[in-house]
Amino acid sequence: MTRGFRQLVTVSLAMILFGGILSPSVIHAEAATAVSTATTPTAKQTYTISSVELPYTKLIMNQQVTKDYWFQKDMTGDTDGGPHALTVGQLENTTYMGSFVKYNNNDDMAASLPYIYQGLFANPTIAQDTTVGEFLYDLNTDDFSSAADYVESSRLSTFITTWWLKNLAQYQIDQSNYAQMQSDYHSFLRDYLITTGADENIISQYDNMFATKENFEEPNIQKMLYTQLFPGLVKANYLGQYTNEQLAQLNPETSAAETERALNQPMTDFLLPQENDTYQLSGLLMTMEIKIFSSDNTLLPPTTTPEPNPNPQPTPDPDPVTSQPVTVRYVDTAGKAIAPVKTLTGDLGTSYQSTALKIANYTLKTTPTNATGKFTSQAQTVTYVYQAILTSGAGAAVVAPKGTVVYAMKKIGLYRSATFTKKARKQWYAKKSRQNRPMFVVTGYAKSKNGVKRYRVKDVNHHSKTAGKTGYITANSRYTARVYYAKKQPKITVINQAGVNAYSKKSLTGKRHHYRQGQVLKVKKIVTHNLTTRFVLTNGTYVTANKKLVQTVK
Repeated sequence: MTRGFRQLVTVSLAMILFGGILSPSVIHAEAATAVSTATTPTAKQTYTISSVELPYTKLIMNQQVTKDYWFQKDMTGDTDGGPHALTVGQLENTTYMGSFVKYNNNDDMAASLPYIYQGLFANPTIAQDTTVGEFLYDLNTDDFSSAADYVESSRLSTFITTWWLKNLAQYQIDQSNYAQMQSDYHSFLRDYLITTGADENIISQYDNMFATKENFEEPNIQKMLYTQLFPGLVKANYLGQYTNEQLAQLNPETSAAETERALNQPMTDFLLPQENDTYQLSGLLMTMEIKIFSSDNTLLPPTTTPEPNPNPQPTPDPDPVTSQPVTVRYVDTAGKAIAPVKTLTGDLGTSYQSTALKIANYTLKTTPTNATGKFTSQAQTVTYVYQAILTSGAGAAVVAPKGTVVYAMKKIGLYRSATFTKKARKQWYAKKSRQNRPMFVVTGYAKSKNGVKRYRVKDVNHHSKTAGKTGYITANSRYTARVYYAKKQPKITVINQAGVNAYSKKSLTGKRHHYRQGQVLKVKKIVTHNLTTRFVLTNGTYVTANKKLVQTVK
C-alpha cells in the first residue's frame, strides 16, 4: 500500500506550471550516479519499528544543525516516543490520530502519516547495503525503471523546485531583475525541463514568458507567479516560516547534488536503535523528497544518524568582518560535476578571479557573471556550465548539442513519443546516399521506457513533404550522426556536384575561391560558428564542414 507515500511525493515535488502539474519524470539509470551494484547479496534483517519521528526540515547554519518539525505533538503533554515522535500504537489509534490532525490544523499530510508508515515502513526487511533510493524504488516500480531512475528523477525535481523558490524570492526583494532571471532560465532551468521530459507546450510558454521583459511583467503572468506558483511551492514544502531573504539564498545546484547523495545513503542510517531491540524511524525518511539547500543556510537530509539532541539551537550569525571563501564549480548542463571543486580564499574586500578549465569532451557554455569579484562576509559560489561535445562508442548514442543538425545514415523512423512503437510511428525515412540523407534539427532529448536515448527533432528537409514534422528519432551513432564535422581532419575532398566556395571569414562571407567536385584540400584547423563548424584551409580561407558537401580523405 503506497498511496500515502505517493501523495507525499506529489505534495513535496509537484511543480505548479500555468495551472498544471509537472510530476517527477522518469530519468534512466545511465544518467544517474550509480547506486549499489554488489554482486553478492547481503543478508537481510527485519527491523521492528516502535516509533516514528515526525517529518521535519533540517536546517544547517554554520555547521550547527536544527530540526524544523512540520507538526507539533504536545497537545496532551505526553512524551511517549519523544516530544517529536509518534509511537506505532499512536499511529494505529484512530481516535488519537484524529486529535493529532485536528491539533495540527487538519493538515492533509498529518492525516497521511499512518498510511505512509503502513505502506512503506511497517517493520521493513532490508539488507545492510540497501540504499534509500533502492528501497523507495522497490515501492514505486510502476513509475520508475530502476533505483537510479528514482534518484535522478528526485535530483532533477529538486533543482526545478529550488530554482523557482530562489529566483522568485530574489525578484520580490529586488535582489534579482528580469534580465538575470532570463539569463538563469536559459542557462539552467530550460535544460532541466527538457531533461525531465516536460511537455513542449509548457516549455513553449516559459520561452514566451522569458522572451521579453514585457511578457514577464504582463499582469496575468505576475499573478500566476505570485499568487499560485510561489505560494504553492512554499506551502507544499513547509517553508512558510522562512523569509524571502532566506529563500533567496537557496542553491539549486547544491540541492540537486545533495539529493542524489542522500538517496544513495544506506537505509540503516535512518533507523535509530531504541530499547528492547526496536528502532525509531528517522523523520527525514518521510521528507526524503524535500531537499532545499542554500550557500549559508542549508536545508538538507541527513547523511548519518540524526543528532541525539532533538532541539539544538543555531549558532549566532558569523562575524560580518570575516572573509568567506568562494567555491568554484564546473558542471554540465544537467548540473552534475565534471571537474573537482576549487576553493578560493582571501582577505575581506580583496579581489578574486576564477578561471574556466579545459575539460575533455566538453565545451564551455556559460561563463558566470561573478567569475571575478571581491571576497565578502558571505560565502559565494561561481559555477561554470559546460556542454557535452561528443560521446560515442560501439552502438553508443551521440550527444549532439541542442540546435545542431543531424542526418540519418540508415533507414529510421520519426515517432510521436520516445518509446518507439508501430502505433507511435509518424514517418519512415529511407536510407539514401550521403548527399541526400534526411536532416533534422535537434530540439531536445528524451529516453524511452527502457532508458534508450532519443533526439527530439524537427524535420528540415526543405522542399520535402515531411518538412516541419516534429517527433523523436534514435540517437544511436550507427543510425544518426551530426551533419557537421566536430574534429579537425588532415585532408578533405569536395563531394558536392556543384563544388564549394572558400571565404575570407568563418561566417562564409567574402568569397575567395571555388573548388570543384573531387578536389582535395589541406586543412589547418577546425573552428565553430554558432552551432556549425568550418574548416580552415592552409591558405587561411574558410570552407564548410558539412559532411554532405565535403568528405575526409583516408
